[in-house]
Amino acid sequence: GTLQLPLPVQAALAPLARLLVYSMVPSGEVIASSADFQVERCLPNKVKLGFAAKEGLPGSSTLLQLQTSPGSLCALRAVDKSVLLMKPEDELSPSSLFDLLPLKEIRGYSFKHYHLEEDNVNPCVPLDNLLLNGFVYMPISPDGEGDAYEILKDLGLKVFTSSKIHKPEICQQYPGPLMERSYSGSIPALSLLEDFEDELLEHVLDGSAVETTRKYFPETWIWELLPADSEGNAALEVTIPDTITEWKANAFCTSADTGFGLSPTVSLRAFQPFFVELTMPYSVVRGESFPLKATVFSYLPACLRVSNS
Repeated sequence: GTLQLPLPVQAALAPLARLLVYSMVPSGEVIASSADFQVERCLPNKVKLGFAAKEGLPGSSTLLQLQTSPGSLCALRAVDKSVLLMKPEDELSPSSLFDLLPLKEIRGYSFKHYHLEEDNVNPCVPLDNLLLNGFVYMPISPDGEGDAYEILKDLGLKVFTSSKIHKPEICQQYPGPLMERSYSGSIPALSLLEDFEDELLEHVLDGSAVETTRKYFPETWIWELLPADSEGNAALEVTIPDTITEWKANAFCTSADTGFGLSPTVSLRAFQPFFVELTMPYSVVRGESFPLKATVFSYLPACLRVSNS
């Protein structure tokens, strides 16, 4: 016969759920089986984080929006992409958080180098041939086969019972090869900013030059604590640094009701379609003449005339 057991999967079961099914027959013998289920590593406090726009000009303002459980306290962080490239293993993720758990599963009867095995107190069974109605029956040794005790041991469960959870032990080993059974547990390149490049090009063609001096180049942009309101919403208005790069932001939140939550990492591209970069010499002597190299970067769709003064 078959039997279906509904098993509700919740976040509390992560990262591993182990199911034990057993039955006791009238003779007192226990029949058992177990199965392992890998559960997706997710957190109960759902956190969503995002910028109002995916791209922006250096020095402009943008809005960082967050949604989580009501009343949560959230820690926000945004760093230069290069910081994460140096140590990607330090990036927070559900997997890295679950790996910090001191105990993920229990197997066997070992505790602080002690092996707490139980002796089989049942009497041994002789392995003799049986003559019945003129036929000789040769019993097969159960060595190598599992029993309920081994399944319970694999789950790390100690059971106090008078039922038969051990397989019979043979008083005399049966000659010849023994049956063996193995058990295996289910154990891009930057895109152009189409929204503002036409406006910038219009200013340049009209002769009204837009001059901006970039001087704020941090590696860590946002490092803030932000409480969520009664609806679980929060927002932070920030100014994009002058670095032309891709910023990586994420947040984790704690709540008395739903616990810990972690947002996926979101990106903001700080990009300017037209800018000048100066290359200064390492050192000069007072009164010395030296060449000053200026590199012009233009990602505009039209050609421009550049002059120095």
